Amino acid sequence: MSKRKARRQKRGQGDDLVQVDIFYLPKQVAEMYRVLREAVAEEMTHLLKEHYPTVKRISDNPQEGEALVGYDDQDQEQFRYYLNPTNISNAQRAREKETLNIYIESLIND
Repeated sequence: MSKRKARRQKRGQGDDLVQVDIFYLPKQVAEMYRVLREAVAEEMTHLLKEHYPTVKRISDNPQEGEALVGYDDQDQEQFRYYLNPTNISNAQRAREKETLNIYIESLIND
């Protein structure tokens, strides 16, 4: 394959982006990412409820995207975890090691 043809193919791959929240991901990984993101968010919500009486999923920051937010008894925000690709990847690694609760505790105590 010529270099020119290879460059054209690479350029064309960027056209197949799908928006997930505020992020643009390659079409091939977008659906898998959505499923993983939902699984991580659900499990984290469950674990965060052990620490905070109220946990909500909100989108109030257009630069950061959707987040899980933990509130205390006075409805004051105490914890925020953005559901961006890097954070989802970190949380998934903890899920795979069955240490998501430890990961969350480290974030809370940070």
